Amino acid sequence: MSSFGADAGALADREVASRSPGEVRIVHLVRAALALLVIANLGRIPVFSTGQRDVPILVNDLVVGATIAAGILAMVAHRTLVVDRVMGFALVFAGVGALSAVLSIPRFGLSSFDVAVSLAYLARWLFYFAIYVVVVNTVRARDAEAVWRALETAVLLFAAFGVFQSAFLPDFAQTVYPDSRRYLDWDPQGHRLVSTFLDPNFAGAFIAIGLLVSLSRLAAGASVASWKLILLTLAMLLTASRSSILAFLVGGFTILAIRGMSRQLLRAIGVGVLLLALAAPKLIAFARAYNKFQIDASALQRLSSWSHGLQVLGDHPVIGIGFNTWGFVQERYGWPRLFAATYGLDGGLLFIAVLTGFVGLALYLLMLWSVCTRARRVWRDPRNPEGHRGLAIGAVAVIPAIIVHSIFINSLLFPFVMETLWVLWALVVCVDRARAAEPLPRTRVPVRLVALADAT
Repeated sequence: MSSFGADAGALADREVASRSPGEVRIVHLVRAALALLVIANLGRIPVFSTGQRDVPILVNDLVVGATIAAGILAMVAHRTLVVDRVMGFALVFAGVGALSAVLSIPRFGLSSFDVAVSLAYLARWLFYFAIYVVVVNTVRARDAEAVWRALETAVLLFAAFGVFQSAFLPDFAQTVYPDSRRYLDWDPQGHRLVSTFLDPNFAGAFIAIGLLVSLSRLAAGASVASWKLILLTLAMLLTASRSSILAFLVGGFTILAIRGMSRQLLRAIGVGVLLLALAAPKLIAFARAYNKFQIDASALQRLSSWSHGLQVLGDHPVIGIGFNTWGFVQERYGWPRLFAATYGLDGGLLFIAVLTGFVGLALYLLMLWSVCTRARRVWRDPRNPEGHRGLAIGAVAVIPAIIVHSIFINSLLFPFVMETLWVLWALVVCVDRARAAEPLPRTRVPVRLVALADAT
């Protein structure tokens, strides 16, 4: 995406700050939306059904929608729109997904209903992407810590309830939704931690993100309470999610590659290893009870889904089959839709490539790379406080972590994970924007449209 070669930080901060008396600051709505992540799948409002799968609106969707609407009104009122390369790549990526879905009508004989359902999920992806646009345009660098604290509190409450649920509320999804179909809607998970996501793998991803950012802040020199790290580590282990533990390890190595081994990080690792050694017998017995030391049916199912994805990608390599059309296209290949999970495909970036082809995959990777280049500028700037540099390191560490995690379950497109990632990435922009030194370009159009410089 082209750049005008200047940063809009000073202007954006000044215009957002000059709100009218009594106007609600958007940062408060962002914090409320993050706090309500704790409700997650406990707040599902059924809207319609595809016949095999219910399509709900979440309470979280309503809160995020209110935040986005208020953010748009604020941007219009202050006549400011800041655009960066992440936004450009994201919008073109969405356009490729939409175009491919429309082209799939004659290719696969999709009905108007099939395409409408598929594009509805593209709309949801854009919906959560919009929170990035709102945060970039309405949240200031000095608010970054408050936003992070709201997200951190949500992760900690989620983990604390999850530990309680793991101990006293087995098969929690069936308890919450007693009329749900076992394995078709929610899998019975016994005493595994599912918390309010009602799924141990997605829960593990959310907890791992919080833990990685906390460790990143610790590595950068910020203060992080030990009990928070212990709680998040315990909660992640209680998910018995191999994908989450692997993702955390990948993210942890990323932190070490960026920051090196600081004294604080070494101390945290030492305490963690000691506690793991003490709890190892119980944890091993817990994992063995859920067949986590062998190749089970879920692992074999993933191998099958990867094979199917590679086959479809080989047939449609350029722009793929269209955003979220997998549930319908797989039937054209003779693979049945048996339960909710088969509307998606495990494989992470493989799934992105299947839906949007190598063109869409390239755009998605360029979007992630743009996040990394901006974050690198933030953590290398000594003027930034330790907490902000830690946020930037964490925003990058979670990228390979979630890519690895999504190989085993479709977490890249899971709404709660998307919201968390978009907010983290946007906070990096807010912090970096505050350090802009170049004068801003002026335009005469009614709305000032300024592209942020992403060059390192």
